[in-house]
Amino acid sequence: MKIFSRNYDNYLAQWKNMEDRLPLLIGGARQVGKSSVVKKFGEFHYENIIELNFMKEGEKLQTVFAEGLSPDKIIENTQLVLNKAFDPETDLLVFEEVGFSQNALTSLKFFAEDAPHIHIIATGSNVGLFKNFPVGKVERMTMYPLTFREFLSATDNDLLVKYTDTPTSANLPEAAHKRLMEELINYWFVGGMPAAINAWNSHPEETPLKRIKAVERAQSRLLADYRNDFGKFSNEHNATPLGIKRIYDAIASKIADVEDGNIPKFKFKGVLGNTSVSYEDIVDPVDFLQCLKLVHKVHILDGVSQQFSPTFQRKENMFKLQPHDVGLLTRMARISYQDIKMGIDNYKGFIAEVFVLNEFVSTMVFPEETELYTFRRGNSMEIEFLLKSFECGLVPIEVKSGKNTKSASLTSFVERYKPQRAFKFSAKKVDNNPERVVQHLPLYLARAVYVDTFRGKEDII
Repeated sequence: MKIFSRNYDNYLAQWKNMEDRLPLLIGGARQVGKSSVVKKFGEFHYENIIELNFMKEGEKLQTVFAEGLSPDKIIENTQLVLNKAFDPETDLLVFEEVGFSQNALTSLKFFAEDAPHIHIIATGSNVGLFKNFPVGKVERMTMYPLTFREFLSATDNDLLVKYTDTPTSANLPEAAHKRLMEELINYWFVGGMPAAINAWNSHPEETPLKRIKAVERAQSRLLADYRNDFGKFSNEHNATPLGIKRIYDAIASKIADVEDGNIPKFKFKGVLGNTSVSYEDIVDPVDFLQCLKLVHKVHILDGVSQQFSPTFQRKENMFKLQPHDVGLLTRMARISYQDIKMGIDNYKGFIAEVFVLNEFVSTMVFPEETELYTFRRGNSMEIEFLLKSFECGLVPIEVKSGKNTKSASLTSFVERYKPQRAFKFSAKKVDNNPERVVQHLPLYLARAVYVDTFRGKEDII
């Protein structure tokens, strides 16, 4: 199975060389590639990797903590249990699925205080559910599915990668644009989960149908694993497994019912099997799915003021839920590769929206990252994303899946609220005027634009 090059590699190297380095805790949905990224990093930068997997061998590994949480004792017992020597000067200690061992999680505090020279990385798919957390004693980051840029590299399209790195379409060859749009359609079907990409790569010379079926099988297995996790992790949360499953399954069905390609507000009626469902009834399942990084909650604003942060203008019960991977969305909604390839607009509209959102979110590796917003005023105006820029204030972002780029909503928003900058993403390559308020760019530049406008390259991994 291929180990993919990820955006996280440079950040991990920076963490290794920090003078005030703390244990690193990596969260993220299951099977997004946390273990592979850490393994690749460890093999390149360290002599040996000593790994303790608390999901697979939790009972056996509890003897590691039998004599307390002193780092010296933990290291000594780890060597005895695994029959492997550990050199703190040259080796990396890894706690896999640390959430399955409260002792392992708590011990990170003592590694930070008593043994900062030891390089230790902990991973967990249920990090967001932790109740007893070593606050201030760990560096934290979140890992997401592969971005479109990473997908290009993973599928041997490295020549195209450089065209996704700049937030402008100036001097972009038409041949590159055509190739990028073709690969973008593939990405919308496959998504960024490593298992699905490996399935896509495993059958390059086979019939198209065999390749498609391999991806669908991989995606179905992932979704089944996620649903199994609801029961495994829900004992740490107020939500019930059945309630979580119903909310999760409702996301795709509600998105698939959209009109004009726009993802609607998440409606509560009937989601939990009855008609009298309130916002309070679904808060816990939605929070659970967010904690597992399986969904993104996009707050809907029905009015804006440039003077105040969007946080103070939002309403808790007005939001859209979107899945963490565009490929899993197409599988959940039973959208075929052929339908995406043929360009059925009703499908491509919301697929493009989820794609852009996930490209934005892929930059948000730290837990305190900015929240996400959309704008909707009745049935007359809808803007897919409304984000806050330090330099430009509120920035509206419109997403179009095809080459029809007319946008009454964006035009109305710009006229009414006078933003300094606005973006429109579509399948079209245009000669963009950098002096205009509205910047019109191809969809595959979404991440580069977000980094340039909202983050700054010095802040991004």
